[in-house]
Amino acid sequence: MEHLFWPALNLFGLLGFIAYKTRGPFFSFVRSRRDQITDGLNRSKIQIESASRRKAEVEAKLSSLESEVAAILSDWRKKTEQKSAAIRDASVRVLGQMTAEAELNRKSLVEQTSKSIERSFRRAITQAAETKIRQSLNDGVHQQVNLSLVREVSNGGRQA
Repeated sequence: MEHLFWPALNLFGLLGFIAYKTRGPFFSFVRSRRDQITDGLNRSKIQIESASRRKAEVEAKLSSLESEVAAILSDWRKKTEQKSAAIRDASVRVLGQMTAEAELNRKSLVEQTSKSIERSFRRAITQAAETKIRQSLNDGVHQQVNLSLVREVSNGGRQA
């Protein structure tokens, strides 16, 4: 084992010398790597806090949106109900007006029809009477009527 002692001592001596000469850059690398990791962790911590705040804001906005949607839907339903009621009322009013106008038109039509029938009936009666009178009048009746007119005119409109 003794024959390994000196080569091992040389190896450790060489490694110690290398470590002594490279300790500055090695420790500098370890320090910079530690600083980078610490900075990364700090940035991650800040980002996590920022994300948590933004998450809380988004959740608040989301709950606010839900209440806004509910309010909008409620308002929309109320407006729809009001419009439906207005349409129903207008329909009832228009139906009432149309019914009243139809009744007036019916009465007017009945009146016009009655008048038309009455005129036609009077014309027919007058024509029938005129025809009957013409058929019943003879020359003797014409002479008596003419004589009576002449007397009336000659007496100044007084009957004798």
